[in-house]
Formats: sequence, structure tokens, C-alpha cells
Amino acid sequence: MPHSHDDVGWLMTVDDYFTGARPDIQSANVWATIESYMHQLIKDPKKKFTQVEMKFFSMWVERQDKEMLENV
Repeated sequence: MPHSHDDVGWLMTVDDYFTGARPDIQSANVWATIESYMHQLIKDPKKKFTQVEMKFFSMWVERQDKEMLENV
């Protein structure tokens, strides 16, 4: 099963991991990753993905509109 592996707060703050704000420390943009796989999952309901770190998923959910939340 494809899944995430994002270390919450390992080298950067949670917000920096989520937004990719500090590429000088580590190349990570959890927002972009979630956006990418969510659009793929909506396009093909047979696909599966597990977002392990619920902190990042909840941050993403908080920023979604009603249409996206209905799709999720």
C-alpha cells in the first residue's frame, strides 16, 4: 500500500514541512504531496494511499473547500 513517511518536526517545524518553506534544510512539501495524490485518487477510485501523519492531513483538510471535502 503506498503511504506517506513524513517525520513531523524532525529537522524543521511542522509548518515548514507542510509548506516546504525551508528547502535549505530539507526538500519537503507535504502540502504538494497531499494535493498530488488526492487529485490522483479522485481521478481513479481504484487507487489507494495512506497518509500516516494525521497532523499533516488535518492541516490539509482545514484548507479545503466543500467540494474537495465531499470528494474525500
